[in-house]
This record gives sequence, structure tokens and C-alpha cells, in this order.
Amino acid sequence: MSTPQVLGRPRDHVAGAEARVAPIRRWVFITWYPYCRRSDSLGQQLGAPSYLVHYLRFKTPVLAPFKYVLQTLKTAWILLRERPDGVLVANPPVVAPLVIWLGSLLLRYRFIVDAHSGAFQHARWSWSLPLQRFLARRAQACIVTNEHMASQVRSWRGRVTLVQDLALNLNPAGTSVRGRNFHVVFVCTYSADEPVQAVVEAARALPDVAFSFTGDPSYAPRRFQDRLPRNVRLTGFVPDADYLALLRGADAIMVLTRENHTMQRGGYEAVALEKPLITSQWPLLREVFSRGTIHVDNSAESITAAVRQIQANLEAFREEMGKLRRARALVSAAQVGALRRICQELPEARIEA
Repeated sequence: MSTPQVLGRPRDHVAGAEARVAPIRRWVFITWYPYCRRSDSLGQQLGAPSYLVHYLRFKTPVLAPFKYVLQTLKTAWILLRERPDGVLVANPPVVAPLVIWLGSLLLRYRFIVDAHSGAFQHARWSWSLPLQRFLARRAQACIVTNEHMASQVRSWRGRVTLVQDLALNLNPAGTSVRGRNFHVVFVCTYSADEPVQAVVEAARALPDVAFSFTGDPSYAPRRFQDRLPRNVRLTGFVPDADYLALLRGADAIMVLTRENHTMQRGGYEAVALEKPLITSQWPLLREVFSRGTIHVDNSAESITAAVRQIQANLEAFREEMGKLRRARALVSAAQVGALRRICQELPEARIEA
């Protein structure tokens, strides 16, 4: 099998607890994003090459028809070249698993849908739920991150497997970017579910703390940058090596959402680097990030208090996060192992609807 490739940017250098394993039957992982650490890491742990297929500007609906044509052609090229026994495909966008299903009719491979929470919860994908039901019943399985989503797939008579944890190796001893002040990195993409303005107000109340906001600020609300306090720095979208150096130099990592049942990639990264975490107080996030973490109600007041609490007890939070990393690595190994067994099933075991 050819070595893992990424289309559109350099491959993330991540490896989980089960990395460097023998390939599984010739599977590949297709993701229609410009970047996705989950796909890269999960593909690597399974021995399946990860392909990030993306053209034109990200998160720009007016360009979607043009993007999807280009991405369909590139996906077809990958499938014809690789001739895989199976394909893992990320959802959203729902067009990606639709294309993979159509390809399976011709090339006779199996497929598994990795359903991100946005596919089920974001309003812009609500129209596609009947299509997602159709695809779930024809997939070998659907991967989800929480029991709420698993119940929905089961109600569609689809097969489901849970992979909420990914044990990442982000080289904690690697290059880091550190400043003089206590430093909080807010991992964000300026999505509608992120309480970005509350974090700005918390930063305004903490002038002695440095805040770095990741992600492309062009997706932020209009005039957002005109009202920022001096201790807030917008990093923009940076290369992965620079992003990881920023995280390694942080005293705490923050990742927030207003939406329930939403797993947080930045939380995985905080655990991997044993950094204290501030995240939202949803049941799923309390369950997964149970140590070394402060859960907040997304208000400026609770964010401010959380930063001060970690600042006053930094070593204790780091120690607790180290314990969490070791515990969740065991969960990750079990969940990825269950997915591996599904991928290794004989073709006769494929789920048909």
C-alpha cells in the first residue's frame, strides 16, 4: 500500500497508541476538509491512508457546488488508483459519503461513515437527515462520538460503533512558544456555537493573562477585531507545526461550545499535551474530560473564574491531566480496537439494507 497522503496541506504528524500497525485489508480514509486531525490520527491508528480532499475556500456555501464537483473528481481518482477493500469517510459534508456509496456500487468496496456531531446537529445539515439515514443503513457501520448520536443511528437500523477518544502523540517535548505572562490558548474556528465574545470579555477582565485565539479571524463577526483588548492575539490559521508549538507553550487550553453532544478536538489536544483544560459543562464533556479540567457555563464570569483557578493551582491541574491522559488512552485503545475488528470482517459480514 502506498504511504499515507494528504491533498491540500502537509500531513499532520500524529500517531496514536496503535500507530505503525499493519494495514487493515486495504482501507483508505476520505475527508472533504482542508485539515482534520481526527481523520489523520484515526487513519494512522488503523493503518489506512488518510486523504484530505478540499478545494477553494473553506466554509463558503456559495462555492459548495463547484467544490463538490472538484472533490468528487479527486475522490474518484483516489478510489480508482487505490482500489481499496473499504473506505472510511467523514460526514459532513453529506455529499462525501453519498459519493463514496455510489462508488461502492461500481467498485464493490465496503464503507464506514465517521459522523461528526455537526452532521446531526447543525441546522445547515438538517435537510440531509433522510439521506444520512439511507447511507447509514447501507454502510458497514457508522462511527459516532457519543451515545446520543449512537441512539439516532440505531433508530435508523444502522450499525454503530463509538470512537470518542483518540490517543494523540503530539510530542510534548517539541518546539514551544512561550511568553512571560500566564498564557491561555482558545482553540476556536469562529463557528456560531462558540462563545467567542464571552472569551473576549473574560480576557478584558484578566489584563495580566495573555490570550491567543486560533483559527481564521475572517470568519469572525464584522468589526470583531476593532474591539479587542490588548492582551488578545489572533494567530490566524497557521501551519500545524506552529499551531502545536503554540499549544505546547500554553499554560491552559480552552475550547467551548454552546451545543450539547459535541466532542471537542481541542480537548483531545489538551489531554495529549497534559495541559489544563477549560471547556463547556455539557454531560459528554464532563464524562470524557473528567480530570484536570474546569467546566464552565460559557459566560465571561465563569471563564474568568476558571482561568484564575487554574492560575492558582497550575501544577495540580497538570498532574490531574496526566492521569486523565493515561486513563483515556485505555479507552481509546478499546474503541479503536472495536473499529478495527469491524474493518477486518469478511465481505459477507457487510450490513445491507
